Amino acid sequence: MIIQIYGIRTVEDARMVIEEGGHHIGVSYGKIMRTPGQISCEQAKEIFEGVQPSAVRIGLTVAEDIEEIIENLVVTLPDVLHLSGDIEAIKPDQIEILKATFPDLKIMQALPVLANTPLEEQKVMEYVRDYEGVSDFFLIDTKNPDADDIGATGLTHDIYIDKAIIESTSVPCIIAGGLDAANVADAIQVTKPYGVDSFTSTNFGKSVPGKGIKDREKVRAFVEAVQNAHSRQ
Repeated sequence: MIIQIYGIRTVEDARMVIEEGGHHIGVSYGKIMRTPGQISCEQAKEIFEGVQPSAVRIGLTVAEDIEEIIENLVVTLPDVLHLSGDIEAIKPDQIEILKATFPDLKIMQALPVLANTPLEEQKVMEYVRDYEGVSDFFLIDTKNPDADDIGATGLTHDIYIDKAIIESTSVPCIIAGGLDAANVADAIQVTKPYGVDSFTSTNFGKSVPGKGIKDREKVRAFVEAVQNAHSRQ
């Protein structure tokens, strides 16, 4: 079971997450600041170089311009690029350009799921069909209906929608959206995903400017809950 921890802003946090059992470290970066907590390309590069070869390095972007994304990738070059902006802003043929430009780069496409909304009233299954040919992973996450980007809400959604998505595609799916040490085991038992993702629930209550935001005790509790759930399957 892959454990992906997001919100990494320092090399120290990245190494701590790996020590506690994390497999994927997620970093939100870009030259143009678009989201709270985003770091620069140079900072992301320092983190990625500081953890080699201990973890899979995930770089998140909410940018919608391919040239901007390519310019950022030239500096950072993560193992996996997580596209988490407006899904309709970057078409599958544009993702093909990214994959041709960076042959070793894998793509993680975020899939938006609305909370408190039946599956038949959402477009997510259409997105699965449209993007599975260009995606190495799907990240199934809760979307705020008032935001263009996907995730980082701390909100849960119907895990049976995750289950339906996972059963409909051969693309490895990582589930996200308000997962914590208390609810992740149930989510794993129901959906049987490739991996699980945590951002909000493994952060400190308040971040200190210039410091990391990941709480070791919360990371450890999340990892242990995942491992215990996986061992019971």
